[in-house]
Amino acid sequence: MAGFLPASVLRESRLQRRAGPGAFSPGARGNPGRVPELHVDGSSAGVRRERQASDRGAPHDESALGSLPEAQEGRSRTPMRRPLTRRTGSLVLLLWVASGGAGCSSLGHWVMTPPGAFDAADAPPAPDYALPSNWAALSGEPSRADAVPPNDGVAVDPAEAAADAFFLHPTTYFWRTHWSAPIGGWLTKVITGATLAGQASAFNGTARIYAPRYRQMTLAGFELADGRDAALALAYGDVRRAFLYYLETWADDRPLILAGHSQGSRHLRRLLEEFFASGPLRERLVAAYLVGMPVWHREKEPVPVCATPEQTGCMVAWRSFATGADPKAAIDPENRVQGDTICVNPISWIPGGSAPAPENLGSIPLPMIRGPADLVPGYTGARCGAGVLWVDPPPRRGFRLAHPQGDWHAYDYALFYADVRANAEKRVDAFLNK
Repeated sequence: MAGFLPASVLRESRLQRRAGPGAFSPGARGNPGRVPELHVDGSSAGVRRERQASDRGAPHDESALGSLPEAQEGRSRTPMRRPLTRRTGSLVLLLWVASGGAGCSSLGHWVMTPPGAFDAADAPPAPDYALPSNWAALSGEPSRADAVPPNDGVAVDPAEAAADAFFLHPTTYFWRTHWSAPIGGWLTKVITGATLAGQASAFNGTARIYAPRYRQMTLAGFELADGRDAALALAYGDVRRAFLYYLETWADDRPLILAGHSQGSRHLRRLLEEFFASGPLRERLVAAYLVGMPVWHREKEPVPVCATPEQTGCMVAWRSFATGADPKAAIDPENRVQGDTICVNPISWIPGGSAPAPENLGSIPLPMIRGPADLVPGYTGARCGAGVLWVDPPPRRGFRLAHPQGDWHAYDYALFYADVRANAEKRVDAFLNK
């Protein structure tokens, strides 16, 4: 689950609407001094006009659910023209959902839970991955994945990147209107953009980033046996088509990082099994970062678990909880397990074990609605145990979006942002030098 929209979002969104699109962040890819404009739909000014043109005339779903923000996602209405009160109310509702309040009330259950069984015939139109608008991040196009913390250097120029990263965002759609998220919803785009800034951007120091939009299953679907597998299969179908389009159009036999979070990691696990268990793609795999979901040990893995920080052609996984917390209280139903699941420590980059806080290269505050804040070195240590990554971050502004019962799911990347960034670069270097 995305899980990071505090009250500051409301203040920033009001300022943005009154003053117009604001600065995103310095350090845009290929030009550290450039400040691309970020619009409320999550796009940047450089591609907004092209995306609007490419989307014009596309079929749209007209179902509605009162004033919920994503109830009319398919409509071609320009997001900036929506009433102020409607957008503000939408963000208030999302904040309530993200904080876990929706899970403990009948109204919350109604807001989030699809009223009937999944039916593929009711799904929104499939995305055409030849259109730039159907990519949340696309190399050469400005995106939130270009974000760089002010105290952490600059993003690599795409022309100089040594590798590619195929990134799958987590669940960023929470509404009952659809089992499968429409691609064009403005609020979904804003939340997805924030996840790119806080997660995918960790790979922009060494890789070109490709992040498809896909018809993700709505969050409540994980609780519903009647339709869950079919909805996830539809989402994976989009992921698979996006990956094949990437391979045919841009890959050019380059070294490849796979990375995702939560629902995105679930789909990447299946992608690994289908495409990387053998054959030429396995030889191009730098590493797979399957973060924020249980990855069970299996007798026969598609690729091995990474045993060292420099190993390539392998996978890592972790799920973050406060020491002593009960994973059964996790917001994401997928995350409520302990046992024989993979835990690679994202500070030491070895399976199991512990690493003290001073070895943490830097955590990044959330949310990232407009741009990143400075990294915070040494914020928390980490210890693997019972298939879970246990953390002990002290109270601090920018790190207050964990679930009250100790689920740090929203911070799985953020707590170890600089470590992920450095490790991706180390593994790419090792791949190129082997």
